[in-house]
Amino acid sequence: MLFCYSCGMALSEKSYCTSCGADVSKYKKILYMSNRYYNRGLEKAQIRDLTGAVEDLRQSLKLYKRNTQARNLLGLVYFEMGETVNAMAEWVLSAHYQKDKNIASDYIDTLRTNAVLLDNINSSIKKYNQGLNQCKQGNVDVAKITLRRVVNNNPRLINAHLLLALVLMKEEDYSGAKKELIQVRRIDRGNITAALYLRMAEENLNTDSKKHKGKEKEAAVTIQNGNDIIIQPNNRKENTFLSLFLNILIGLVIGLLVGWFVLGPIRVNMQKSDENKELSDAYEEINLKNTTIDTLTQRIDSLTTQYEALKDQLNTYEGTNGAFEGYKYLLLAVKEYSKGETADKNLVAQYLDKVDENGSDKIKEEEFLEVYNILKTSIGESVADSYYENGYNAFRQEDYVTALENFKKAIEYNSENVDALYYLACTYMANKDYDNAKYYFNMVINISPDSELGNKASNYIAEIDAQ
Repeated sequence: MLFCYSCGMALSEKSYCTSCGADVSKYKKILYMSNRYYNRGLEKAQIRDLTGAVEDLRQSLKLYKRNTQARNLLGLVYFEMGETVNAMAEWVLSAHYQKDKNIASDYIDTLRTNAVLLDNINSSIKKYNQGLNQCKQGNVDVAKITLRRVVNNNPRLINAHLLLALVLMKEEDYSGAKKELIQVRRIDRGNITAALYLRMAEENLNTDSKKHKGKEKEAAVTIQNGNDIIIQPNNRKENTFLSLFLNILIGLVIGLLVGWFVLGPIRVNMQKSDENKELSDAYEEINLKNTTIDTLTQRIDSLTTQYEALKDQLNTYEGTNGAFEGYKYLLLAVKEYSKGETADKNLVAQYLDKVDENGSDKIKEEEFLEVYNILKTSIGESVADSYYENGYNAFRQEDYVTALENFKKAIEYNSENVDALYYLACTYMANKDYDNAKYYFNMVINISPDSELGNKASNYIAEIDAQ
C-alpha cells in the first residue's frame, strides 16, 4: 500500500490524493521504479549475483531513500559479502526511517548481543587493513600470511580473497590464486573483479602448460617409415661394447695429455695464488668490518629518525587538540544514541560538535567516519528543528549573535530547512551584512520558489538591490 507524501493517508488508484488533493502521479512512478529495482536486486541476490544485487538496490534507494525493504536487503547482501560496517549503516538508516515493525532492529540487536561474532568481524577487518598496508609497503610474504588468517576467520570477506589472489599471482602461484577466486565466485557469481583475475590466472596456467609440452616434444625425434610414424627419444645412443671400449680408450689418452700440458703449469700457478689469496682475504675482512660499521651507523640514524617521528605522533594524539579527544566524544555520542527512543538527540549533537572542535579531520579510520556521518544524518531533522526554535526565539529578542549561531547549526544538520534559511538571511540583513543576506534569500527561492517565504525573499532581494 502506498501513502501520500504530503498528508500520510493511503493512496487510491487515482493520480491525486483523495485526502489532501496533492498530485501523486510522478510520486507513484518513482515508487514503482524503486520497487522494480528492489525486485531485480532480490532476484539477483537469490542466484548469488551479489554485485549485481548491490547495484540494483542502490538504484532503488536513489529513487526512494525510505524504501526500507530495499535497504534491509542491501544490508544483508553487504553482510554476506563480509562488509559488516556497510551492512550496519544500512540497517541503522532503515531503523531510523521505520521505527516500528522493522526487522532491521533485530539484525542490529543480533550483532550487538553476539560479542564473539562482533569481535571476530572486527578482528578480520583490522587484519585485512593490516595486510593491505603490508602489500603497499612491499612486505608481500608477511601480507600473504596475514590474509590467509583473515580468510580462515572470515571466509566470506570477498576483498580479502581478492587481495590474497593478487599476492599469489605476484608470486606466480596461479593455481593457489585460482582457488581463492573460485571461492569468491561461489559467494558472489557476479563479481567482475574476480572474473577478470580468474581469466588472468587461467591464461598464465595455460601458458605454463604449453611450455612444458614443448619441452617434451623437443626431447623426442619423429621418423616416418612409409605410412608409419615412429617417435623415439632424441638422446638415443648406441650402447654397443665396441663403442664403449673406444670411448674409454679415447678418454684415457685425453686425460694423459691434459695432465702433461695443462696440470703442470696450473699447479705452479696455484702455489703462487695461495699467497695472493691470503692477502686478499685479509683485505676483504677489513672491508667487511668497515661495511658493518657503516650499516650500523645508518641503522642508528634511521632509528633516531623513527623515534622522533613516533614522538611527534604521540604528541599529536595527546592533549585536547589531538584526535584522541575526537574519538572520545564520538564514542559518547554513540553511547547516547544507542539508548533508542530515550536518547537525547541534542546531547548527541553536542558531542558531535565536540568532535568537530577537536578536529574531525584527524579521524582517519573509515569506520569511525561512517559512524560519524550516520549519527549526523539520523539526528539531523530533529536537531535542526531544535536549533531553529532557539534561533527564532533569539531573533525575536534581537539577540542576533545567538540567532546567527543557532540558524547556522540548523542548516548544518538540515540544509533544506527553509525556515532556518529565511531567518538566517533576515539576521544577516539586520546586521547589515547584505551579501550574505542576499545569498541565503536566493537559497530560499531555489528550494521553495512559490511559497510565502520565497515571495518574501524575492521582495527583500529587490530592496537590497535598490539600495
